[in-house]
Amino acid sequence: MPGSVGPAVELAGVTTVRDDAVVLLDLCLRVRPGEVTVLIGPSGAGKTTLVRHVVGLLRPDTGTVRVGGTDVWAAAPDELRRIRHGLGVMLGGATLYDTSLFGSMTAADNVRAGLAERGVDAETRDRRCARLLQDLDLLPWTTALPADMPAHARRRLALARALAAEAPLLVLDDVEAAEEDGRDAVAAAVHAYRERTGATILVTTHDLTLARELGGTLAVLWHGRIVGEGPAHALLHGIDDAHTLEARFGTGDVQGPPTLEQARRAIGAARSGPRRIEFDQRTVFVVLAALIAVAALGALYLAGPPG
Repeated sequence: MPGSVGPAVELAGVTTVRDDAVVLLDLCLRVRPGEVTVLIGPSGAGKTTLVRHVVGLLRPDTGTVRVGGTDVWAAAPDELRRIRHGLGVMLGGATLYDTSLFGSMTAADNVRAGLAERGVDAETRDRRCARLLQDLDLLPWTTALPADMPAHARRRLALARALAAEAPLLVLDDVEAAEEDGRDAVAAAVHAYRERTGATILVTTHDLTLARELGGTLAVLWHGRIVGEGPAHALLHGIDDAHTLEARFGTGDVQGPPTLEQARRAIGAARSGPRRIEFDQRTVFVVLAALIAVAALGALYLAGPPG
């Protein structure tokens, strides 16, 4: 809402293993409230897994995932419902764009879908829908079904659905645009959304040009860890393609790919918790008495003989 700021998102010590493959290892990331954070990295780096942890679809093996200070995976049912109600989500992947759309609804109806349940009145639903269709160059497909739209338009339609909720936390996975005009439209729509709502925005993408246009904070995910974080323009300076990206961050990651043994140790250490040191009270009493006696003798020695 105007004047408000979205919640912070914090991942701490997150380790995730799937099918004996280490996806994330002791990962830490903070998405600052009310700002755009872009996550980049090669395919298989764990970007989608990280997003699924944040939106409550996949529990990490260990670590904490907090939204607005609340641990997503330790939240009571009502708290989890509140977190999810405050989410606008677009999940990526080759087929997820299609499954996130209603095949029997037109593009316009897809954008409006779900807004009534959020308490958005009909006039506002129509106004948001018209604006998003225009902003994302979807007006030619207003009355088209998803099956009749080209793939790049279906992706932008899935994005429009996520933006329509105007939720305080927006999570967009695998955002890309094949054509330059589409990339400009996506970046402009995301920026307009943040300015209008004050939302916190997390975006994952392979598109280096889009990452530059989105700006904000850039985090580089490689080998299951965050290996670089800072202003997008600084981290991407001199990087033109996937090869130069790998040369800077992949080759330079001296730790290399995490092993299953490393992940098991991290999980075991987290589950065992901090070590608790216990003292026998009688031993403590004896030690304290000895220290007092030594201090008293030291004071007598320093005072010297009487007279």
